[in-house]
Amino acid sequence: MPLVSIIVPNYNHECFLEHRIDSILNQTHQDFEVILLDDASTDGSLRILNTYANHPKVGKLIVNAVNSGSPFRQWQKGINLAKGKYIWIAESDDYSDPNFLEACINALKLGATLCYTQSQDVDANDNVISNRIEYTSEFQPNIWDVDFGMEGKEFILKYLKEKNVIPNASAVVFKKSMVKDPFFSEALLNMKMCGDWFFWIQLCENAKISFISKSLNYFRIHQNVSRNQKDIQKKKQRILEEVICRNYLYNTHRLSIPEKNKALVNNWCRLHSKWAPFKKEFYEFKLFNIHTISLLLSFATVKLKSK
Repeated sequence: MPLVSIIVPNYNHECFLEHRIDSILNQTHQDFEVILLDDASTDGSLRILNTYANHPKVGKLIVNAVNSGSPFRQWQKGINLAKGKYIWIAESDDYSDPNFLEACINALKLGATLCYTQSQDVDANDNVISNRIEYTSEFQPNIWDVDFGMEGKEFILKYLKEKNVIPNASAVVFKKSMVKDPFFSEALLNMKMCGDWFFWIQLCENAKISFISKSLNYFRIHQNVSRNQKDIQKKKQRILEEVICRNYLYNTHRLSIPEKNKALVNNWCRLHSKWAPFKKEFYEFKLFNIHTISLLLSFATVKLKSK
């Protein structure tokens, strides 16, 4: 059995796919299988994937006839197919340093159950844009300056409740046995933007975290990534997905951040017209501590201030 199962979920990343897969195959740690998943790509991805189908490290190539509608359905499929003790979800537009897997496995062998490394953001041409240490600069001290280990529940309490401080799945290797069936609820499977945050919250509840401050992962930032929220509908969807995460944090861990909750309510109200309260869609916002009257009062306040 391979020690690590590397899942590569792809959708329309033809221009990055070869670099992604080659960066996996060239890892210094070689005890792994690769599971290639394509979610009904409409570009030339399948042509590239087929060139790797018979590679000795590739255990499976599975192509969906119809798009699943969510990257997290592909995560679930890959994890269910995995034979390895550890899982690495290597997103198809990112790439990694050759020493990435070896560094993570060394940390996991010392007792961690989830290890992740620092990342550098890169553009479509592999130019480095920034280092992810900037993403956590709001925390003082910024513990991501150095390597650290931490119990998962403490990690949630101090950091993961604030925002998704594991911003790229490609930087993470975790123990497969920690993944439980309820993680992949319909709520998570229907997400497009916050599903990774929701997944890490659940995974970290019983994890031992190890972080490597060396940048061994390259996080691709380009116009087609799901994180880009250019239109109002995507912004609304992002808010509703964060509401699910914050409801879970409160209902499961009694963790709540009033200023974050208030910002969610206000942003939801700003994205709706003055006639929104007469439409059913407006009431899809169901944060644990906000009832209908409170939502309407907030809406009225936001609209009055905007005049």
